[in-house]
Amino acid sequence: MLHCSEHILFKNFVAVRNKGWIETKRKGSTGVGYTLETLLSIPENSFAIPDFNGIEVKAMRVFSKKRIHLFNAEPDGDYLYPQDRIINTIGYPCKKNPKYKVFMSAAYGNEYTNLGYSKKLKIYVNWDSEKVEFLVTDRYYNNVKIDISWSFALLKSKLDTKIRKLALIYALNKFENEKEYFYYNWIEFYENKGFDTFLHLIEDGTIKICFKIGVYTEGIKTGKIDNHGTDFSIKEEDLEKLFTKINIFKKQIDI
Repeated sequence: MLHCSEHILFKNFVAVRNKGWIETKRKGSTGVGYTLETLLSIPENSFAIPDFNGIEVKAMRVFSKKRIHLFNAEPDGDYLYPQDRIINTIGYPCKKNPKYKVFMSAAYGNEYTNLGYSKKLKIYVNWDSEKVEFLVTDRYYNNVKIDISWSFALLKSKLDTKIRKLALIYALNKFENEKEYFYYNWIEFYENKGFDTFLHLIEDGTIKICFKIGVYTEGIKTGKIDNHGTDFSIKEEDLEKLFTKINIFKKQIDI
């Protein structure tokens, strides 16, 4: 059953769909989302609040098989600057300037990720301490002390605030005269199944955690950390492991 906010979003979606094929307002992979946000008058942002009256809105090209971004969350453990600690402990030399270190890597709860030749990283859900922790080892699986973690309280707040409700809008796309066009074809509404489900999906590797900690290599910020956020994401095909589908409104057309 849809509530007031879903009905309002659905009404606005129908108005967009009735416009037919719409030229992208931005080239590249982000064009489908940016164009929809513009049409729905949703300001582009990376804030920890949902896009539309408590609903996080995502747009995808049909058949794209893109991972769905859930939220960004920086570790909030015992150290004031966790990015510095990550860089100093498991970072590796920047290609542009090996003098500085960066950390661009994915991590999972069900397997180790190789960090070069010397270290490995796995995500560990510690139910006793109520933390999601880094588990770092050397190549021989001897533990490396790093003490980086997310508290359950932080991650629950992120999940409940940013992604408690989700609207996924699918767009057909085509190219004419080297320009991309979208037809926003159908919308699906979801609610997340709860925090324990989220943690179990971290444990089994369904949810990926991706670190994007770079460094400025020129200008007055040279040598300073350039952190693009720590991303929690899930494959589209696994979406119903984390969410319950409320409803779907679909209208098929010929491409």
